[in-house]
Amino acid sequence: LCIMKTEWIKETLTYKIFKIIKESQYELFETLAGIGENFYLVIRNIFKVNPKEILTQASRFGIDSLPLVIIIVCLSTMIISLQVSEKMVEQGAKDYIGTLITVITIREMAPIMGSFAVISMIGSSMASEIATMKVTSQVDAIKVMKINPVTYLITPKVIAGFVIMPSVILVSAFIGILSSYISVILTTDMSFQSFLDSVWLGLFEKDLWAMNLKSAVFGGLIALISSSIGYKTTGGAIDVGIATTNAVVWSFTSVVIADFFISYLFFY
Repeated sequence: LCIMKTEWIKETLTYKIFKIIKESQYELFETLAGIGENFYLVIRNIFKVNPKEILTQASRFGIDSLPLVIIIVCLSTMIISLQVSEKMVEQGAKDYIGTLITVITIREMAPIMGSFAVISMIGSSMASEIATMKVTSQVDAIKVMKINPVTYLITPKVIAGFVIMPSVILVSAFIGILSSYISVILTTDMSFQSFLDSVWLGLFEKDLWAMNLKSAVFGGLIALISSSIGYKTTGGAIDVGIATTNAVVWSFTSVVIADFFISYLFFY
């Protein structure tokens, strides 16, 4: 009778919900622990990395992702300028259109949208790459050769992301601000010289420092999280896909949380 009662409880919706919550909490803390452990190992072995590996990963961040980042940031700034330009003219703030677009792009649009593009392209590939190596025992082979897998696989990616990401975001922000003028001339009669003068009013040294710090932190986070989640993968091909999805979700969430705290640090 007790066995039948236990089986009945396991079939209830309440039991299934609590089971899912319990499993989710376990996975959450396990993932956080793995990321924290790998971060410690990255810091400890930061000077033991082969410079060639760093350059290889820097190429992925700086060259492979740059076209997509520029496209995403440019389209985002054009959409924003399309929506605000006409309204600002109506309210007599035509001379500050470029100022507003510059502040939005430098502070938030370029770092956030650029990071999302990098997550989609580079972060997901890092996670799937390391996850595939893990489930096919390539990581075990590296250990057999007396090589630290974290130092060999993860540390170069984190360093490259931290160092190269600011340059990628800076270039995309510059091109994005200039491309926003396309939307401005579609809705106003503002000259390009007036637009540039307005842009200069919105450039502040503190904003540039904040953008560079955000970009560096985001780049390091994307590489660390994507690699760590891929590194803890077990199973087969299906688990590689799950790990890639989890890496993207965790990276998106971490970037937004980090953005909040850095913005609070600089502007409030």
